[in-house]
Amino acid sequence: MPTVFVTSATGSVGSALCQQLRDIGWGVRATTQNPDSKSALALKALGVELIPGDWDNEEALRTGLAGCDKLFLCLLPDLRDFNKVPNRAKTIATIAKAAGVKQAVGLTTLGAFGVEEGTKPPPEHAPSPFFTQHFHAKKRVEQALIDGGFDYWTILRPGFFMANFLEPKIHMGYAEIRENGTWTNSMTATSPLGLIDHVDIARFAVATFQKPQHLNGRFLPVVSEELPVQETLDQLAAAIGNGRSIKAKFMSDEECAKTQADGSWRFFSSETCVRYMSDYTNLDELSDLVGRLTTFREFLEREKDGVKETYL
Repeated sequence: MPTVFVTSATGSVGSALCQQLRDIGWGVRATTQNPDSKSALALKALGVELIPGDWDNEEALRTGLAGCDKLFLCLLPDLRDFNKVPNRAKTIATIAKAAGVKQAVGLTTLGAFGVEEGTKPPPEHAPSPFFTQHFHAKKRVEQALIDGGFDYWTILRPGFFMANFLEPKIHMGYAEIRENGTWTNSMTATSPLGLIDHVDIARFAVATFQKPQHLNGRFLPVVSEELPVQETLDQLAAAIGNGRSIKAKFMSDEECAKTQADGSWRFFSSETCVRYMSDYTNLDELSDLVGRLTTFREFLEREKDGVKETYL
């Protein structure tokens, strides 16, 4: 059976992927900075082989990648240094290739389409300079895999994580939802929000690993469901179940520009380019690949303990 080296194995996507790979009997390896953490111990219980170290520890990476057939590359962005993560990706790809890895699957962002010719939004809704740097950094991570010399490579570009509404991700610019019962955002009342379940991302990765040629050389946009923002918030409020309502507050283009200029932490929700993300997705193709996709309502039911922890 193949062995997969999974980066960010203790994160939401990585842990779901480790679970699914172990369920089909594949070997899984990963590095961890804290082998005694709760999440690391859970991976050990699944049979994941953990190597102490981090992504900058080349010796740990060589040890972990030795004998692996496949690589899953998912690296958290560094918004203070847009060179750090692409350089890290290049190092990992180089070590993986030298170790004999044949296939690489990367996870970046749906927003990368927004800085590519042919898929850019209208100029008046182009990503801000800050987000342009962020998206280009993601593309450089992708390029590290493309240039890595693997027999097969595929890039998964996810939409808006359903888990952003829950701990701990809610602190990444979405705490207003919990604190005020509102979400000030740059969408419109009718533009669909492409929501992705992290468990579905793992399913896409497994399907890609199992059929390397099928999606070889593809940049695959991945979402689980598309909903208007207010309907998304209504479903969240219903799942919380304490009678509260959550209202969407849609910013005008001028308000978005001011939020960006002010340097507000709400910049994650002030990018008008996100209104065009649904132009890149094809739900029919995605369901053909892995079967029925997870709805937001199903996600909230599955993660009801997280909903309770976050809001009650």
